[in-house]
Amino acid sequence: MAKLSICLAAALTACLAVLAASHFQLIQRDIMRDYSGLPPWFAFTFGFKAFKVLELFPNWAIPPPVRMVDLVLTGLHKSQVIAAINELGVADALGDSGQTAQQLATAFNITDADKLFRLLSAAASFGVLSARKGPKDSPVAFHNNALSAVLRQDHPNTVTHTIKGGMQSLYQPFGLIAEGLRQNKVPFEIAHQKDLWHYLQERPDCQHEFSLAMASQDQMGIHSVLTDFDWSRYSRVVDVGSAYGTFMAAVMQQNSAVSGVVCDLPSVVKQAEQQWRVQYDDDMLQRASFTACDFLQPGRLPMAQGLHEAYVLRDILHDWSDEKSIVILKNIREAMSNNSTAVLLLIESVLQGIIADEDPSVKYLLDITMMVAVDGKERSEHEFVSLLQQTGFRMKTVHQTRGLYRVVEAVPV
Repeated sequence: MAKLSICLAAALTACLAVLAASHFQLIQRDIMRDYSGLPPWFAFTFGFKAFKVLELFPNWAIPPPVRMVDLVLTGLHKSQVIAAINELGVADALGDSGQTAQQLATAFNITDADKLFRLLSAAASFGVLSARKGPKDSPVAFHNNALSAVLRQDHPNTVTHTIKGGMQSLYQPFGLIAEGLRQNKVPFEIAHQKDLWHYLQERPDCQHEFSLAMASQDQMGIHSVLTDFDWSRYSRVVDVGSAYGTFMAAVMQQNSAVSGVVCDLPSVVKQAEQQWRVQYDDDMLQRASFTACDFLQPGRLPMAQGLHEAYVLRDILHDWSDEKSIVILKNIREAMSNNSTAVLLLIESVLQGIIADEDPSVKYLLDITMMVAVDGKERSEHEFVSLLQQTGFRMKTVHQTRGLYRVVEAVPV
């Protein structure tokens, strides 16, 4: 019976692999395409389950000792190779044409072209970059493909800032997870002797890159929230902790009757307003307001003003412990005052639970990222219910979207 199950799993995985390979070849025809469009619901559901099978298949097919070493080494090596080519700007330098390692080394002022060739070859070996042999004895030329193209600054779904601003400062802390557990401390604070927020405040360039990373995530992963949730029901949306307001702008662009509040720390809001004045038209600017706020301090959030307003916390609570999350939620409840038509919307990656086996591993890896960086966590629906009950809210419903995010809708009590 076990052998039959393995054979069936292998056959299914082979079919899925063929479909995935065909799709990959298709997207190579337009490597600068915009991936923010959403599949039909049935395709999303099937794709999620298929991804889970493909993700686990090597665990079934490769002997455990080999697979364990493979998981450790390839995870570390691949992430560092991608970070290196991203930092160098390889994808931007390649653009729409191919270049040799020597040509790129000259452009980057790198003296040893062979070492750069080895880095590029490693990236090409696992599908990031394409390597092509020219005629006769000409050297190998490297080209962008669909994967490396998203490292370009001009790609509509660029992730270059996500890698720079959201990951590089975490490499050392990730090596301190066990020590963090033993000391009951945040690994980032062990590594840098301060928490992430003070680290960013002391480094304006890092703060800017972090905000760009948040904007990049908006463009990449929030389209499902914009499409699968009805924002038109609200007269005003207050985006608390909005960074540069990319998400707020998208809501307003799709809903012409909605006004929006970009709400973040003073330095961030100042930068956001400057960007909006360059990027958006007069109608958007007239419907928008920019408010410096601090969601950890009472009385520092915009007060509810009219009927049917929504306060949005988008990827905010996962940055904070339960104790700090309760403070944030209480401050929002205070800002709502006695406005019974106001709602709270939590846009988070809601965990279904490891026993349910419905979540992709990226959700649990994101949970570890929060533990390493900020003493935060990804939460289950039950955990959100508990937080809301302690802070003057009642969970109304959880809206599913065609993506990693869900929208937890809560009302004041």
